[in-house]
Amino acid sequence: MKKLIAYHIIAMMPMMLVMQLYIFEYIPFEYFLILFLVYFFVYRPIVDYRRLKAKGLVDRKAFLKSAGFVRFRYVQELMFKK
Repeated sequence: MKKLIAYHIIAMMPMMLVMQLYIFEYIPFEYFLILFLVYFFVYRPIVDYRRLKAKGLVDRKAFLKSAGFVRFRYVQELMFKK
């Protein structure tokens, strides 16, 4: 259970921080949008790939071939299973 909680914290913490910065007006909308896109297209696929690779569900070649979208096939394994 600890690994599942750690995964969720690692995966969500950067976006929660960016949202707080935007809500309290420390960053403008343009920076928020850029950071959101970096999170969605760079950070989150890397975190998901590392978890899927550790579970033995996907290899690097298959992950890169699908441009990182293979992770949507394994949502149950990523979000709910140890």
